[in-house]
Amino acid sequence: MKTAHQLVDEIALEVRPPKGVAIELHERSGSPNWVAGAPPMAVALADKFSAKIAALRKSDPIIDWSAAPSGRVAKFLSEV
Repeated sequence: MKTAHQLVDEIALEVRPPKGVAIELHERSGSPNWVAGAPPMAVALADKFSAKIAALRKSDPIIDWSAAPSGRVAKFLSEV
């Protein structure tokens, strides 16, 4: 099972958002137990983001939130 930090890293590395744009994960109840978000980006990046999220919701619907007790993880590409 992936952690919230691993998942946000994977998304950021795939999408490669521009400087100043963070990828966020928020814990939620149910399956999947996470929801991802990001500020507005160029269309090509938004499409990559949407495709990656769709794939991860199928492959990793449940992730480990134990290292993120606040239920939120946000990272810039430079932090990955």
